Amino acid sequence: MRASNSKKGMTLVELLITMSLCGLVLAASTGSLLFLAKSTRGLGNYQEMNMASRFALEDFGSDARMTSDVNSASDSRVSIEVYNSSGSTDTIVYSYDADAGTFSRTEGGVTRVLLEDVITLSLNYFNLSGVALDSSPNPLEVKEIQLQAEMYREVMQIGNTNEIISARFMMRNRRVSS
Repeated sequence: MRASNSKKGMTLVELLITMSLCGLVLAASTGSLLFLAKSTRGLGNYQEMNMASRFALEDFGSDARMTSDVNSASDSRVSIEVYNSSGSTDTIVYSYDADAGTFSRTEGGVTRVLLEDVITLSLNYFNLSGVALDSSPNPLEVKEIQLQAEMYREVMQIGNTNEIISARFMMRNRRVSS
């Protein structure tokens, strides 16, 4: 029988080269995975902010269209009388808390937060002719209302911003003085 001198296996140089290439592939994959994770979370944030703003605008618009009277109005708060299903009215207050970054709806002493992570919000008012009123209008003149807001969330040191500009909601059941 003849002895074989061939040795199977890898040399130290081959092993180092293989490990270096595996390290480079792993580093590139990790960077791609982190990028995908940030992008996916950012898209999730946009989706959550858009959904919250749609629901908030739906509630706000529905109440604005059913408004029979405006009790008080400012650029960050409005108190309105809204017809309910029995034909009487309920007082509903929409307010923006800049410190908490929330936009809320209060009815019957129960407050529900409609929007979170709000960095700016303003309520704009218009008279019967469609002319813009100042930030603290005479409640007797208000016929239309518009909401503008900006939401901001940060994910993994990347900020996501959502700007909301509603249509003008006409207070259909509201009589105005001018």
